[in-house]
Amino acid sequence: MMNKTRIIWIIAIAMALVAFFLLLNQSKTTFSDTEKAFAVEDTAAITKIFMANRIDQQVTLQRLQPGTWQVNKEFMVSKPVISMFLNTLKNIAVKEPVPTAAQNNILKLMAPNAVKVEIYQTVPRFTLFGKKFLQHEAKTKVFYVGDATRDNMGTYMLMEGSDLPFITYLPGLRGFISTRFSPRYEDWRDHSIFSQRMSEIASVTLEFPETPEQSYKVNNNPQGPELIQLTTNQRLMAFDTLKMVSFLNSFSNIKYEAFLNYLPKAKIDSVIQSVPFHIITVTDQAGKSTTIKTFHMRMGGESVDENGDPMPFDRDRMYALVNEGKDFVLVQFFTFDKITRPLGYFLGMELTDTKNKLK
Repeated sequence: MMNKTRIIWIIAIAMALVAFFLLLNQSKTTFSDTEKAFAVEDTAAITKIFMANRIDQQVTLQRLQPGTWQVNKEFMVSKPVISMFLNTLKNIAVKEPVPTAAQNNILKLMAPNAVKVEIYQTVPRFTLFGKKFLQHEAKTKVFYVGDATRDNMGTYMLMEGSDLPFITYLPGLRGFISTRFSPRYEDWRDHSIFSQRMSEIASVTLEFPETPEQSYKVNNNPQGPELIQLTTNQRLMAFDTLKMVSFLNSFSNIKYEAFLNYLPKAKIDSVIQSVPFHIITVTDQAGKSTTIKTFHMRMGGESVDENGDPMPFDRDRMYALVNEGKDFVLVQFFTFDKITRPLGYFLGMELTDTKNKLK
C-alpha cells in the first residue's frame, strides 16, 4: 500500500514539474500585443512622422491638410509616395517573432542600421459616451525598422521598449518594406518643376543661349497669347495659336527624373558653368517667377548614333538646375520637348529642334 502511494506521489510531482517547465517555457516565448502592434489603424489621424538613422539622416513628414504633406518644413512630399507609405503603415502584419536562437544576433545587426520611426496622431484626452474631447497631437507609436530577412520576403522590426524583434511583411507584397522607411529627404520630395495650368500662367520666357534668334516670350493675356521675339523685342502677329495653347498647357505636369546632388561638386560646377541649353522662366498670375536652366549631358568616349554619326551629347536626358539653383537634377527630353519649342515651331519654320541640336 505504501509503495502504491509513493508511486502516485512521484507521478504527481513529476507531472507538476513538467507542467511548471512547460509554463516557464511558454512565458519565455509569448509576447504582448503591444510588442507586435506596428500597424497604424487610423492613418487619417496621423499628423506627423519622424524617421532617423544613426548617420544623421532624418526626415519629418508633416500633414498640412488632407492629401498634402511637407518634408522637413521645406519641400512638398510626393503624393504617390506618401500614399504608398500610409498604406504600408496601415497594413503592416507580423509573420512571426525572430527565433530565440537568432534574437541577439538580429538585435546587434539592427542597433547601428535600423531606422527609428515615430508616429504622431491627433488623439482625445478623454472619451465620453463615444465622443472624443480635447483633441491634441501626441506621439502614439515608436518602433525600429531593420534590414530585410535573408529570403527578402520579410523585414525585421522592433517596438521601442521591447527586446523581442519580429519579422513583418505587407500582405499582397512579395518582398520587403524596409526601403519604404527612408530617412533621406530626397526620397520623399515631389519631383515637380512646373505645375501651373494655362489659366495660372502670366508669361513664359524661353531662352536658347546657343541660338538666341529662337528665344521668345509669351504673354498669356486674357484676349489671347502674345508672342515676342527676344532678340528684336518684336511682337509677332502670325503664329500658330493652337500650337501656342498646347505649349502653355504643357506646364501643368513637368517633373525631373532624379536628384544628382550627390555628384562631386567639381562635376556639378563644370556643368553649370557651361553655356545653358535652355533658360525657362514661368511667371504666374500672382507675379511669382520660377526659373530653371538645362545643360547638355556629354557622352563618354567616341559615342556614335545608330547611323555611325558622332553623338557628343545624350539624346534622351540632360541636366537641369532647379529650385533657385539649389538642386542639380536629371530630366528627360520626352518630358521637356513640349516646353522647349523653338520660336520657329510656332511660325511654321522649324529650323531646329532639341534633338537636332544634339548632333
